[in-house]
Amino acid sequence: MLKRTIAIIIGVSISSIVMAADMKSRIQEWQTDEGARVLFIEAPEIPMVDLIISMDAGSFREGKNYGLASMTSQMMTLGTKDKDENEFSEALENLGSAISISSGVTNTAIKVRSLTDDTVLNSTLSLWREMVQEPRFDAEIFHRERTQSIDAQKARLDSPDAIASETFSTLLYPNQIQGVTSEMLQTSLKKMKIEELKQFRDDYYHATGANIIIVGALDRTAAEKISTGISEVLGKGKALSKIEEKVEKVKPQTVRKYFNSPQSRIVMGHVSIDRFSPDYWPLLLGNHVLGGSGLTSLLMMDIREKQGLTYGIYSYFAPSFLHGPFTIGLSTKNESVDHAIKATIEGTKDFIKNGPKDTDLDRAKNNLIGSSILSLSSNSGLAGALLMIAQYDLPLDYYDTYPETIRAITKEEIQKAFQKHVHPDDFVTVIVGGEAP
Repeated sequence: MLKRTIAIIIGVSISSIVMAADMKSRIQEWQTDEGARVLFIEAPEIPMVDLIISMDAGSFREGKNYGLASMTSQMMTLGTKDKDENEFSEALENLGSAISISSGVTNTAIKVRSLTDDTVLNSTLSLWREMVQEPRFDAEIFHRERTQSIDAQKARLDSPDAIASETFSTLLYPNQIQGVTSEMLQTSLKKMKIEELKQFRDDYYHATGANIIIVGALDRTAAEKISTGISEVLGKGKALSKIEEKVEKVKPQTVRKYFNSPQSRIVMGHVSIDRFSPDYWPLLLGNHVLGGSGLTSLLMMDIREKQGLTYGIYSYFAPSFLHGPFTIGLSTKNESVDHAIKATIEGTKDFIKNGPKDTDLDRAKNNLIGSSILSLSSNSGLAGALLMIAQYDLPLDYYDTYPETIRAITKEEIQKAFQKHVHPDDFVTVIVGGEAP
């Protein structure tokens, strides 16, 4: 049994490496008449197909009507003209298929998973078509979902983690969509009308500029037929202006908020790079050493293991089309807050000055490369990778060259990138917990 298990693991690993090392040759690309870009990989190993339809319909497009993009996507799967929400859900369940929609800042993505059996797949796509063309948008369900969303925003304020995260974002992104608060969302949701959801869907759920991702046990002809059908259902739309932002300089500051707890939540950092920064890879790799690799990261080894100030500490960059933050987060005893902050900043400065040790850098490279290979070992993983390529217009050999890119990064490049983009003296620091003043 053990030998068989090892053989299976080795087999999966080898197939994953082959898959990851040869993506470009497997990717097929075309454009629909309505202006959607299609990326397709034929994956005959499992009789399933994963579809992702990504549209420029994120919260960036909702203006001051906060929560509109999310509420629209939320309502889309809750019934159609001919099926109520239970009937729609049961129809999918009987097929063994799944349809979900999620909305972020920059896009809304519809995900479809189905067996490739003709009857099942055609029925699943029929349900998708029915959902997109004639969503029910029932007034009673809308009232229920809106009330639940408002209650969820209220409940966020019972969590010190959520309070710290929200306060941090508000300070870093004043007057921007990334800095919208729970209270702002509640106010907007209370005024929201179902007609606004219908209008948002009409304005932004279209094929022009969309990305259609197909991965599964289909040939090119079948994939073209599916993408054509999806694109025709969505139809043409007006070309949208490019997502842009105004990055405001935020002064370094420390904000303390009381929360009755024996521990305090600490979040610190500042606005950093977008996804197109030439320093993206050195920063990503360097952060894996600093605070992004869990128990083996330098911050974890210092602040937790050596100094005993926290159970966990992490750091990350979060770039997208917009400039995302560089963030460090941890929790510590109330009486240790100042010590933990000082030690964390000193550790970060030391890393910026001296860079990673060779052994830590090698381990981080192996970790990132291995994780990338494993992420491409499933249809859904491949679909996510293709979506990344499509959204950021990356080269088709992006994942083929990933190991080479990571291995080529030097300690000096990491130091230079961190010195340019990470400035601990400019951190915004949020502390939630402790005793009331």
